[in-house]
Amino acid sequence: MITLYVKNGVAYVWNSEDWYLLRSKHRICGSLIGSIASFPRQNDFLGLPMALMSEEAALLVEKNICELVELPDLCDKPSEEEKAGIAECEQKVLEEQLEALRKRKIEQLSQKIDIIVAGKKQKLLSKGITDVQLDKQSLLQEEIDKLPKLAPAHILVHLPTEHFKSTEKRNIFIDELKPSVVNSEGALRYSIFCDLWSKGHYITSGSKFGCDYLVYPGDPVRFHATYMVRCINDHETPFRPASLVAFGRLSVAVNKLAVFAFCTSNGKIDYQTLQWHDSSINA
Repeated sequence: MITLYVKNGVAYVWNSEDWYLLRSKHRICGSLIGSIASFPRQNDFLGLPMALMSEEAALLVEKNICELVELPDLCDKPSEEEKAGIAECEQKVLEEQLEALRKRKIEQLSQKIDIIVAGKKQKLLSKGITDVQLDKQSLLQEEIDKLPKLAPAHILVHLPTEHFKSTEKRNIFIDELKPSVVNSEGALRYSIFCDLWSKGHYITSGSKFGCDYLVYPGDPVRFHATYMVRCINDHETPFRPASLVAFGRLSVAVNKLAVFAFCTSNGKIDYQTLQWHDSSINA
């Protein structure tokens, strides 16, 4: 079972394999919010962790795909023993990299020793020294002794994306997610999300388009969204004409269908498409 780590009511995925499984098999897109270590000074492409909408996390829990876990001690200061362990680990990493670098440099020097010997002879001949006898092994050892040491600031550092130390874990329930999926409005949104997901769609947050959800026919990496869905808490809720016009014109401008989703009096999820007059998009 995949573990979702919850902090301040938001569920996160830290493991890359879990992220791939959720996206490829379960059609859960989430939102990548982390900086890519190789390219930290940009925000066009983001990496782990992936933050999930409350609806996504609740669905995964109810389908027994994931569990919600909180780490209450995650932000506690490390003890002196833990600090000593971290320092020991860093020293071990430094020594291992020093040894690996030394072996690699020795291999490179061994492969180029003939070139180095020829260069030394040429340099001595240019100074008028003709009787030159150079020992390859001595010269190789001399070059090895010149190898600089690796500074701690230059070592490669492993950056774990998932918490790697054993710590206290507390299982929590979906009612602790924020925004809530159990209050009246949140429960309706969650029901609509589950209904759309059960129909085979990919679903992401629609906040950038002034709606609740964007619905895709396939993976958002390959497809544009087809529907802009706005959830209506009460199917008798009145609308200002300006709001309908704004939603309809926006949907036409971005080449999507504007859809209102609501729960009928008999408890069924229903959808109503807002068809814009003279629009090339048909309901």
